[in-house]
Amino acid sequence: MGQLTRVSTGIAGLDRILIGGLIPERVYLVHGPPGAGKTTLGMHFLAAGVSAGERSLMITFGEPEDHVRADAASIGLNMDGVHILDLTPTSETFFETQTYDIFSPAEVERESITAHIAKAIRDVKPSRIFVDSFSQFGNLATDAFHHRRLAQSFFRFATEQGATLIVASHEREGARDVDGVIHLECVRDRRTIRILKFRGSDFQPGHHLMRLTSSGIEVPSAAA
Repeated sequence: MGQLTRVSTGIAGLDRILIGGLIPERVYLVHGPPGAGKTTLGMHFLAAGVSAGERSLMITFGEPEDHVRADAASIGLNMDGVHILDLTPTSETFFETQTYDIFSPAEVERESITAHIAKAIRDVKPSRIFVDSFSQFGNLATDAFHHRRLAQSFFRFATEQGATLIVASHEREGARDVDGVIHLECVRDRRTIRILKFRGSDFQPGHHLMRLTSSGIEVPSAAA
């Protein structure tokens, strides 16, 4: 069996745990509580794409673009070449009168958002996509069945366009439909990273120490 091509996560220690990195054109869920480092992991992934001369796209439901770029710069990650689709609500949204409640998106809003996502992927043609606050994706569906169908369709569309996709969420919903699950934990200031699922490859099991530093995420060689 030949050596599998790998996609670097941009974090050397995590690539080591994954026996070389991610398998391309597959979908990965980064799961963990708020503040665990999910967005930082995604920024490492995108910045690694910039360094490799690849097209990268970030779709953000959580932080606005200017905050994302400022946060990346603060830890020395180059996001200049990353395209960012900012789907966070503008300040004007609060004052706009709509035919639907802003906290319960109607059919027209879902179609608008998915159209924006599809257009960005087709226009940018990214090799890497990172979706931040993917749990917000669930607000675009009317029930659990349609949420899963929408997520599955998005995953298939993104990978068929040639992208390796990472989605970040504080919920584990959707884990059964992805190819890999990376779990981040933070208990009493002790941070760990653990691979719960990785289709098509072996990996180093167990909890591994993780640090959030002034240079981003570090995963030392020593086991937790």
